Formats: sequence, C-alpha cells, structure tokens
Amino acid sequence: MTWRAAWMAVLVLVGGLGSAVADWRDDLRRLRVGIAIGREEDMRERLEPFREELEYRIGVPVDLFLIDSLAGLVDALVRGEVDYARLSASAYAAASTLCACVEPLVSPRATDLSAGFHAVLVTRAVDGLVTLDALKGRSLAVSDPQSVAGYRVPLAGLYAQGIDPSEHFSTLVHVAGPRDALRALIDRRVDAALVWSSLDGNPAFGYSLGTLNEAYVETRLDVSRLSVVWKSPRIPYGAHAVRTDLSKEFRGLLRERLVALQDDAPAAYFAVEPDMGGGFAPVTHDDYEAVLETFRPQWRRALGR
Repeated sequence: MTWRAAWMAVLVLVGGLGSAVADWRDDLRRLRVGIAIGREEDMRERLEPFREELEYRIGVPVDLFLIDSLAGLVDALVRGEVDYARLSASAYAAASTLCACVEPLVSPRATDLSAGFHAVLVTRAVDGLVTLDALKGRSLAVSDPQSVAGYRVPLAGLYAQGIDPSEHFSTLVHVAGPRDALRALIDRRVDAALVWSSLDGNPAFGYSLGTLNEAYVETRLDVSRLSVVWKSPRIPYGAHAVRTDLSKEFRGLLRERLVALQDDAPAAYFAVEPDMGGGFAPVTHDDYEAVLETFRPQWRRALGR
C-alpha cells in the first residue's frame, strides 16, 4: 500500500474529510473514470499516477475503465457505466446531445496557455476577398467531413448564420486536412480555405498554434499575405466531464482539485494529459457551443451525420 492510499484509509476511518464531504461520500463509494485508449497498450500503467493522485485528493477510491474508442467511452458515460470521462470537445457535445446528463469540469490548455482553438476561413489578401459576401460563387477548400475545424464546425456555423455553403460557394474542394487546404489556397487552386488556429500570440508568426503557425515555422510563410474572413467561437481542446447525477458539491470539489493538479502534482497531470502543457482550466457547457451546433438536428443531414 502506498503512503497516499494509507493516508486516505486513515481519513476515511476517522472522518478527517469533514461532514460536508461525508454527505456526498455516503452516496459515492467509488469514482469510475473512463479513458479511451485506442491502441496504447501501456495506458493503465501510464495513468496510474493520475488515478492514485485523484484518489488521494478526493478521498474516494478511483477505478479506471479503459475503453477502446471515444465512441465507446461516450456510450459508457451516457449509460452510467462510468462517472467521469476524458473526452474530445466533439465527443462531449455528442454525449450532451444524447442524454443532457453530463457536465464538463475542465479542459486542458496548450503549452502556450491557450484554452482552445478556432476554425478559421482564410483568403489571399491580394485578392481583396475579405467578407463572406465577396466569396459568393468562389471555391472553398474543406477537410474530411469528420474534421472538427476543417469541416463540421465552420459549415454548421455558416448554416446558423443563414449561409448554405453548398450554394454560397461555387465548389467545396475536399482535401486531406487543414494543411492541405492552406497549401491549395497558396497555390491558387482555391479562393478560400478552412484551417485552425489558437488566434493567440503574434499574428506575424501565424499566432501561437495551428495551421498558420505550422506554415510559418516550416516555410516562413508571410502570414500578412492572408486575410481572416471568418472565425468560429473558441473550441476547447477537450473536456474532462462527469455525470450530473454526481452531487453538485462533489462536482465543485473535483473541478477545484483538477484545476490545481498541474501545480500540485505535475506527474499526475502529465500522466493523463501528456501533450497539453498548460494545465487544466475550468469550463462550462456554454464553452462548447461551437461543437454543440454541429449536432443540431437541422444541420446533421447537411453535415453528413
């Protein structure tokens, strides 16, 4: 038994966590945490510092449920087979649409401390196409229909503004991803392109993260040659979400513990978010509006889902 597990056992025996916590712990005997693992075979071992630290910080045993895919994890959360899930922004929107029984607590931030990214529609500045009206009858490079920033969010956003992309643009040119969309724009194969960006940091460097920054770093692209015509609301990088049948007091406590995790126990934080160096930021349901829009019934057929 580790010292943290032993200390937690002592707290449970003597009631050291206090009566306020005991109220919700009477109903919550264990916290079931679901993680989508894909093909990562060593995930349980990698996640152990996070599981152990979380257990220590909330004073309740934590069980890990490793699930093959995000779709399977969403299903488990909606069915109540797990209490807590690490989701993408789109997966959170899917879960919320299915049951309205989930709440996002925190989202990881990138190393530059950006809290999310935007879908961005860009054009060549020299062409003077700086409004959506000016792009009527022009060509637009889009990514795979499952791409959040390269297809789903921007097209749903345009529909919500009363613009049908299939009619407004002369052609939707499908490419592999945002980098290919930007390349098609620079090569003058299309008039506009959908990319992603943090829109934080220095615009001259293509901002801090995203397609424009990658092009600047790799090719020294003169970003001033591009115009941002449209941007989506910010999309959080992910969602650590819980079921709302957990008590409000416990959800608040868990959010506080997660926000402090990187500062207090960095090894535990990086065990669960190895690629996001900025720690957790608190979020609410409204922060996911851009991806929630893609699940609205009126747009689902148009988006191919």
